[in-house]
Amino acid sequence: MSETSPSGWPRPGDPGVTVFTPSAGAAAYLRYLLPWAAVVGMLFVVILLLGSILFETLAEGTGTVAGVACGLVAAAIATLSLGVKVRRMLTGTVVTSSPVGVELRDSQGFEVRMRWPDVTAVGTVLDRQGPRTVMGRPVFAGPIRVEPAVIRSHGLIGWGERVVPPSAPAALRHTLASQPRDPATGLVPVAVSFSAAGEPDLTNPLLTQAQHFRPDLFA
Repeated sequence: MSETSPSGWPRPGDPGVTVFTPSAGAAAYLRYLLPWAAVVGMLFVVILLLGSILFETLAEGTGTVAGVACGLVAAAIATLSLGVKVRRMLTGTVVTSSPVGVELRDSQGFEVRMRWPDVTAVGTVLDRQGPRTVMGRPVFAGPIRVEPAVIRSHGLIGWGERVVPPSAPAALRHTLASQPRDPATGLVPVAVSFSAAGEPDLTNPLLTQAQHFRPDLFA
């Protein structure tokens, strides 16, 4: 993941180390933007109503047209803001696979490390850092806080190490710190999404690595 990988973890360029990044194609953007569609639609309606009332009081007969224009502008700003954050997320996420295990680092400084023997299942995981954030941070469209639905995908689940950056929201740090630990190892529950390493389908390279190092998970 970096030239300062923890002791016992290989670095990029070492034998058997492969680095993956998420797909940044149109399908990937749609995957992360579509769950926000209902929220952006609600934003459009709210701004349309407020704009209609305001402009109708200023100039009778202009409320509807002005309200629609205001709603469209607000929706466009929200969509653009989300698109920029999704791009930052996609281009800033790196997954490293090696004979030791899997490592993930995102653009905000979150890190996850999970050794292959500590992977317990392949199943449904929350994509990225949670349902109300992009990369662990709330998303705002101007003064309005935009909260999408939960984005889920499939990935590796198990016990591992997690690094939470100091800049992460206090509520998120508290939630992660309160999670149970494995009493035998002190490791915390972690997950790495397949979509963080490419297209979320059968050609996904992290899925291929998991099938190689942990074929028992697919028996």
